[in-house]
Amino acid sequence: MDYSLRSDAIGTYVRVIQCSRTFHGDAYLVMYLLSSGLYLFIGYWAGCELTVAAGRWKGSDGNVYLKGVGAHLHMDQFSFSKAPRKHEREFRIVIENYSCSLLAETEHSGWSLLSWPGHLHYLGSFYFFDLNNERLPKSFKDVEPWTQRFLDDYDFRND
Repeated sequence: MDYSLRSDAIGTYVRVIQCSRTFHGDAYLVMYLLSSGLYLFIGYWAGCELTVAAGRWKGSDGNVYLKGVGAHLHMDQFSFSKAPRKHEREFRIVIENYSCSLLAETEHSGWSLLSWPGHLHYLGSFYFFDLNNERLPKSFKDVEPWTQRFLDDYDFRND
C-alpha cells in the first residue's frame, strides 16, 4: 500500500477528546494541512484552552513533519506564557480501512492539548471543522490567510 501523502490527503484532520462529564464539553485537536505547504494545528477546549501552532509541513517516507511557531492563547487551568516558541512535530501516516490518519507516536511535552499522542483522523480535502471561537478562522477559505497572519504576527521564518 502507498503510504505517501497524496494531494487528495491534504486537508483537515481531527481528534475529539471526550470530556463531556465536565461543564466545558469535549476538547478538540484540529489540523489543516494546506496545499501551499502551510499547516495550522489547533488545540481547543471551550473556556479552558486555546493553543495554536502554524508553519510549514512536508511529507516524506510515510511521515508528516511540522516546523513552525506556536503559542498558548488562552489557558485557565494553570499559569502559562503567551510568548511564541518553536513548534516541531512528527506524525506517521497510517492508512486503515481506506482512510488516512496521522499518528503522533510520542507525547510532545509542553504543548498541553497539542502534546497528546494518538491519531488525528482525516475528514476531507476542503472540510472545515468549526470550533465556534471568534479568535479562529470562520470557514475553510479563511484558514490559509488566518494562518499567514498568525505567522506574520509571530515573525515566523522557516529556516
